[in-house]
Amino acid sequence: MPICEAVGATKLLEIGAEYGSSTTTLAKYVDKRNGHLHCIDPSPEFDPAVLSSQYGSRFSFHGDLSLNVLPGLTPVDVVLLDGDHNWYTVYHELQQLEELHRQHGADQPLIFIHDLGWPYGRRDLYYNPDVIPAAFRQPFARRGILPNRNELVEAGGMNADLCNAVQEGGPRNGVMTAVEDYIADSREAWVFRHLPTYYGIGVLAPSSTVAANAALFAELGKFDLPAHTLGLLQQAEHLRCVDGIMMQAINRRLNQAEDHIRLLEAEQAAGSVVEGGLA
Repeated sequence: MPICEAVGATKLLEIGAEYGSSTTTLAKYVDKRNGHLHCIDPSPEFDPAVLSSQYGSRFSFHGDLSLNVLPGLTPVDVVLLDGDHNWYTVYHELQQLEELHRQHGADQPLIFIHDLGWPYGRRDLYYNPDVIPAAFRQPFARRGILPNRNELVEAGGMNADLCNAVQEGGPRNGVMTAVEDYIADSREAWVFRHLPTYYGIGVLAPSSTVAANAALFAELGKFDLPAHTLGLLQQAEHLRCVDGIMMQAINRRLNQAEDHIRLLEAEQAAGSVVEGGLA
């Protein structure tokens, strides 16, 4: 974690943990540095109590929405933002983080952000549409997404079981749009770097911190790749996403086949019972 090491980070915040893979890595990092990790996720796919038992006071888990938790936290050095992938949530998470550090008179943190590229860089996803105020919620449907297509598809596509915005692009739509709008509205000056890999990964760093830290400046410089290299990354990412769509399609077919087999087995078992009774 070179960027974290460049700023001597000991206080970390993770928003969105899912299966806890990165959470475990972050917990190990802060444990070695006598630091602390806050983790926010309203519905994790792992047991946070396991990490709590391993790392004790070095780890705090918050099983609630990020916008409910953030106002009650204390300043941190680095944030990893990978929670609800929509404009409203991301924009207001960034605003709350800025206000939190301003109220405490603390330096603004470095913020890593995921899902800046396709499919949710310019399209909202709602894990729970009801928690998004109607005025900020795009029309959505549980239908899939394909690259280079604004509309959702009737069948197949990526993440067809999730609540995806009907249209791609436009105001207040998507994670990248939220970051751009936040930077434009912020009272702070930011350095923003991102790469088109693994759904788009980026980092926001306070300009004052970058100017005062040569090691951080050097690490952020690694994001400044030649145009041909960026082009290759974009092509590779496109192929990776297409492969992901194909894998989801295969899994849907397998699930349908397994459901059909279970139905046939149940019908066969029921038929055997009837025949046995007649005998």
